[in-house]
Amino acid sequence: MPRWRKVFAYLRGWLTSLRAFSHPAWICQVGRITVVRERGTITVGERVWLWPEVKLDASAAAPTGKAELVIGNRVSIGDRTQIHCGERITIGDGAMISWDCVIMDRDYHNPDGGVERTAPVVIGKDVWIGCRAIVLKGVTIGDGAVVGAGSVVTRDVPPCTLVAGNPARVVRQLGER
Repeated sequence: MPRWRKVFAYLRGWLTSLRAFSHPAWICQVGRITVVRERGTITVGERVWLWPEVKLDASAAAPTGKAELVIGNRVSIGDRTQIHCGERITIGDGAMISWDCVIMDRDYHNPDGGVERTAPVVIGKDVWIGCRAIVLKGVTIGDGAVVGAGSVVTRDVPPCTLVAGNPARVVRQLGER
């Protein structure tokens, strides 16, 4: 990326952070993003990369609740990735999320017609999530884990583990980082 383009992307990201996030931050915003906040907050760390058409949605699921999306430092979120937060989603420092991923802590419905179900999602430090992966509600992905492309993560992932498939299963343990 040429230097002038990178400077423009950081300026664009900083201006977005002024109006959309809980505090100003130096983020690199490459292209347009969508930010939705209805009774929710979005906190973004420093040196975060947001690629084109990323959607960050912090809309509380419960009428009296509050949604909280927390993104750490040095995180990269790829093209067309969507993060839907109804309660709480935390993304740790150094996480890399590829393109077309979906991360959600909610169902957007309840088959019984009652209150929508939510459960917090925690993505640890230095986690890699491959393209078109889906992370569902109530999942904790441990530090240094890798989620294979196209995986559907429905259960907790231990630290330093490679998971893949639908549903995602442990493929092998990775070395300590």
